[in-house]
Amino acid sequence: MGEKNLEYLDAAVAHPSGDVSRFVDAGYWTDETPQRWLADWAKKRPDAPAAIGIGEMVSFGELYDRARRIATGLLRIGFHKGDVIGIQVPNSWQFMALLHGIQLIGGVPCLLHMPYRAGELGPMLAHARAKGVVCYNALSDYDAPATMRETQKAVPSLETIIVADGEAPAGTVALADLLATEPSDIADPPGPSDPGLIAFTSGTSKSPKAVVHSYRTLSSCFRMSVATTGWTPEDVVLSAPPYTHIFGVIVLTTALCAGAASALMPAYSPKMLAETMSKTRTTSLCCGPAHVFATARAGLLGPGTTDTLRSAFVGGSASPPEAIQALQNTSPNGRIYQIWGMTEVLLGVLSPLDASLEVRLGSIGKASVGHDLRVVANDDTVLGTDQEGELQIRGPFVIHRYLDNDQANRDAFTEDNWYRTGDLVRIDADGNLFMTGRVKDIINRGGIKINPVDIELALEEHPGIAQAAIIPYPDEVLGERACLVIIPSEGNALSMEEMQRYLASRDIAKMRWPERIETVKAMPMTPTRKIIKGALGRQVLGTA
Repeated sequence: MGEKNLEYLDAAVAHPSGDVSRFVDAGYWTDETPQRWLADWAKKRPDAPAAIGIGEMVSFGELYDRARRIATGLLRIGFHKGDVIGIQVPNSWQFMALLHGIQLIGGVPCLLHMPYRAGELGPMLAHARAKGVVCYNALSDYDAPATMRETQKAVPSLETIIVADGEAPAGTVALADLLATEPSDIADPPGPSDPGLIAFTSGTSKSPKAVVHSYRTLSSCFRMSVATTGWTPEDVVLSAPPYTHIFGVIVLTTALCAGAASALMPAYSPKMLAETMSKTRTTSLCCGPAHVFATARAGLLGPGTTDTLRSAFVGGSASPPEAIQALQNTSPNGRIYQIWGMTEVLLGVLSPLDASLEVRLGSIGKASVGHDLRVVANDDTVLGTDQEGELQIRGPFVIHRYLDNDQANRDAFTEDNWYRTGDLVRIDADGNLFMTGRVKDIINRGGIKINPVDIELALEEHPGIAQAAIIPYPDEVLGERACLVIIPSEGNALSMEEMQRYLASRDIAKMRWPERIETVKAMPMTPTRKIIKGALGRQVLGTA
């Protein structure tokens, strides 16, 4: 299966030969891989911390040994180069060892957000043609192994379920068994142009948009981001976003490239963020503005939490200046920066280390090394300095194409091969980017991008709903939340509790549920019967 799957995945990472030559000649693309960095640090600094949790530490030597054992164990149970393995595991040394162990044999890790359930997992695993999936054991509110076993019925390629903690239930494999395997050298490791990671964007299960990054796009981003973050082997880097999100993987693997330790926070809460920062003595924090606001409101930013902080990078959604200022005010020894990226683009924009506070408060930064940016009007006419339009980007971190999704590729890439980000920006004379809005209907809830399409379709099958639309409404902590606007069917009404029960029955992840319901008699429509969401927002919420 591995060889066939490589052919399937290669179409998404087969960059044009001209781009390959240009990026290789410029030194942006090399033969480096994260596995090589891990091996190098395990040799140079075997006892230095690679991961620091509350009450635990894993060294580079231990992490590399565990990754090699996992790799050898995967080969023993029938995995091969090119096989896709989903990972739904929280931020932990297990995630780190699995990521590198899968990549060591040329397998392709597929990121699956922790809140996703059967309704999201099945279509994604099927689209990626996953052969395996790794999850945690059953919890009080989520029996992951049972969910994965049920998912196997809808995903013919899914052969193996690996349980990352404790004893494996019947029909699954324990990670402990893989870790007990005597490690051996890998005969056919991946090359730089091979697929190295799959992540899904938007969260829709109707038409999955699978992003496949080769080792060239991944490694170039991680390697060049070391200089732009300033991280060194003396740093302890904390990612508030999960490692199952591309933001988290960028943070995790850039830290590895730098030889820095990764601080482990399995799940976010203001208290947990503050406690992890304090006990691991975090020197660099990567987070979204929602993390900053919530932790500040809980009174947990300040002495004991942020006094070791040398830097912080805030991204994932547009950052209000108040979020940057709040963190800056409580970090006496640190400088706070904004960053911008996407699953398709990785870390495309960030503030230079020497940027002034004024620039860091308002701007999301400048183009990463080797990247070209342009701002265009609706007809793709290129606009000038300080003119607002859609941001388009090209460069060594950007994917070639979505996996097996022709319509998404036609929508996302211009004829001259620029990627349409869907974000509205302006760029000043110094090259600083200022985010002004979004083109798309994606709702950005604290950095989690929610595509409402499949939720709307599911809700319109509810007998009490004649028509449904989901639109964003502003929230000063999360940036946006989702509002459900409905036309009820005659004689019906829909309560919040009923909506939640219904979406749970349809396996829609809780993080994607609307948090407000409004009722209207009619929706503003185009002549082709498409809801005009901007007009609906003004009608219902008084927003654009």
